[in-house]
Amino acid sequence: MALENLTGARIALGVCGGIAAYKVAGLARELTRAGADVRVVMTPSATNFVGPITFSTLTGNPVRTELFPPTAPSEIPHTDLGRTSDLVVIAPATAKTIAKCAQGLSDDLMSALLLSAACPIVMAPAMHTEMWQNEATQNHVATLTSRGIRMVGPAVGPLAGPDSGIGRMAEVEEILQAAGEELSLRAQLTGRPVVVTAAGTREHIDAMRFIGNASSGRMGYDLAFEAVRRGAEVTLVTGPSHLVAPDAATVVPVTTAAEMREAVRKAVASASVLLMAAAVSDWRPLHASPGKLKKSSGPPRLELESTPDILAEVGELRRSGGLPDLRVLVGYCAETENLREAAAEKLKRKSLDLAVANLVGAGDSGAGLPTLRALTLDRRGHLDDLGVVSKKQLARRVLDRVAELLEAGD
Repeated sequence: MALENLTGARIALGVCGGIAAYKVAGLARELTRAGADVRVVMTPSATNFVGPITFSTLTGNPVRTELFPPTAPSEIPHTDLGRTSDLVVIAPATAKTIAKCAQGLSDDLMSALLLSAACPIVMAPAMHTEMWQNEATQNHVATLTSRGIRMVGPAVGPLAGPDSGIGRMAEVEEILQAAGEELSLRAQLTGRPVVVTAAGTREHIDAMRFIGNASSGRMGYDLAFEAVRRGAEVTLVTGPSHLVAPDAATVVPVTTAAEMREAVRKAVASASVLLMAAAVSDWRPLHASPGKLKKSSGPPRLELESTPDILAEVGELRRSGGLPDLRVLVGYCAETENLREAAAEKLKRKSLDLAVANLVGAGDSGAGLPTLRALTLDRRGHLDDLGVVSKKQLARRVLDRVAELLEAGD
């Protein structure tokens, strides 16, 4: 078990109202024994199953049950815990709490904590079989999984009363293992400077019009969030996007390919990893008008020139010894066919450590969609065909491979 990762960790343990709440006392004890600083949050209904004094005795910390504690009205427990915790564990996670989290509701301390948490979240669902198998619950679980929340269980076995079936909370040992693994992910990139590029660039025709592409930036932003989650010091170089960047990232906004080139070369000088997920324009107008071209003048005659190949330049600079700290170079390519061949060609031509190829133009894969058909190919020839995955899932897989490549190079 990865219990060594629990030592010194700040863990918010959320207890919901269900018969399995009595088992969470054992979880609190084992987390504390492993060296974690455990802060328990209980829903009002959870206190009908186990008293708060049980958890305060086991953890040595006061238990929080109210969003606005009457004894300390100036305290804001959900944001305090959300900002300072290394991990949130919810056990048992009831159908009600899962639904609230999926929908972003925050009408009590537990749901407000989940909405404000800036750390990994582990949930151990527990409920009757019919509730677990209900389409609404399954949709909520799928939503939370796609956001990076880890589900442990449920297991098959005895439930409340005479019932038996799927819906039993996972055993304490399994939840401990998941908690340790999530914290080990956070340690993978701790202190590593990681540069991520995102979104498309715009090459101006005149003061109002530009050549661009359909990239939303979602892939790059998901990579940035996942790198922050794993403890990296993230610089996000982003083209125009409506997305919200991680609070912990240093954001460098750019518009054109030339601006992105300058920002990347500056940021990568001290980076360990470059994740080049931006959709950089391949061409730009040779001559851009400083003012707005009049429609009455007719369509302009555009002469295009190539933009700089940022990734190839970084690869060449590293090859020549100009980037001694850059350990892992990752490039993306969007293709309409032959993903494996495209990844292999890009890997070789641009001196990459990892190539990520994804399909565009399909109903379930492409710019602006939540999912991609993707594969990864590394410098050792290891191919991982991922099929259809969410962009968050792809970000996690890519960062898994980056961590492996870093470890192999150490």
